[in-house]
Amino acid sequence: MKHGAAWPRLLLAGFLAAVLAACGDGGKDTPPASATGASTAPSPASAADGAGTSSAPTVAGADATGFPLTLTTALGDAVIPAPPRRVITLGLGADDLALALGVAPVGVGRADWGGDADGYWPWVRQALERQGKPLPETIRMYPELDVERIIALQPDLVLAPFSGMSAQAFRQLSAFVPVVGYPDAPYLTPVPTQVDLSAAALGKTAKAEAVKQGIHDALAQAAKKWPMLQGKSFAYVRADLGSGNFAAYVPGDPRVDTLSAMGLTLAPAVRDLRASGGHFAHYLGFEHADRLADVDVLVSWFYNAQERDKVAAVPLFASIPAVRRGAYVALDDPGLVMASSSGAPLAIAWMLDRLGPQLAQAAERASSP
Repeated sequence: MKHGAAWPRLLLAGFLAAVLAACGDGGKDTPPASATGASTAPSPASAADGAGTSSAPTVAGADATGFPLTLTTALGDAVIPAPPRRVITLGLGADDLALALGVAPVGVGRADWGGDADGYWPWVRQALERQGKPLPETIRMYPELDVERIIALQPDLVLAPFSGMSAQAFRQLSAFVPVVGYPDAPYLTPVPTQVDLSAAALGKTAKAEAVKQGIHDALAQAAKKWPMLQGKSFAYVRADLGSGNFAAYVPGDPRVDTLSAMGLTLAPAVRDLRASGGHFAHYLGFEHADRLADVDVLVSWFYNAQERDKVAAVPLFASIPAVRRGAYVALDDPGLVMASSSGAPLAIAWMLDRLGPQLAQAAERASSP
């Protein structure tokens, strides 16, 4: 199988473009079709503290040491008898959070789009090398989760709080190892909940608040570094010629929460939208591009430069004021697209110096007559 071909169509069409509907059969790790659309505003405690509608995980049975414990999530219970020593992480951000909490995974989901030639997110690889840790094994996630590979690695925990794991894959794995899935639905877990769930599962609850505070502090520092972002309205969209739609990301999605924590303000035309059923964005046809008329800074992601240029040539898109002014950030670097979609601490640190200057330039152009 060619991983590079599978990832853009099977993962990104769902995870970023929100085209595919979430499904849970056939033993496949479901490509994400949604991310939360009903969330409270970020709190001062965390960069992406849009606690949203995602339920906190139910924890039961823990003694004073925290173990044994049972975590109840949407796919079922994970009964964890002792602090795990061999952890496998699946889904965007799980490896990042494990490392931030002081645990180096023995296996990670392969990053086929946005990762390096070996299938690692660059920010994860950098962190492992800084810590002098060996690189974990990589695990194919799409089009089907490689359950046999996971079992062969003999983990004592599979951590997947922000994933598209199917019910069947959960059942298969749970026969061998505790599996911590998502609390509510695929790719609908706000970052603070991901941190808390991961910390509980790993026996690192004492570090959870520090991780959340670290995310908040990094983005607060970015807001100071680029003061021109303050108060500028923004929208983060996926302009997709194939469907003829804008997918407008809404509060609770890491993309929106991250930019909001940097000082931008979600545009009123987008702020009150709710994610379309079964997805993590609100869909607007290209004919409704005028809904974005009052947006100061527009951000959109693309598979590649060719797709970016085709969208730029569409008159309805080109007529958006932010695009005309050049107050427009077109992301076609896969790693940067994925880092901006994560909200986890290592991804944010890697992203800021790459995306921050582009946002600052767009904000300055938004102020130009």
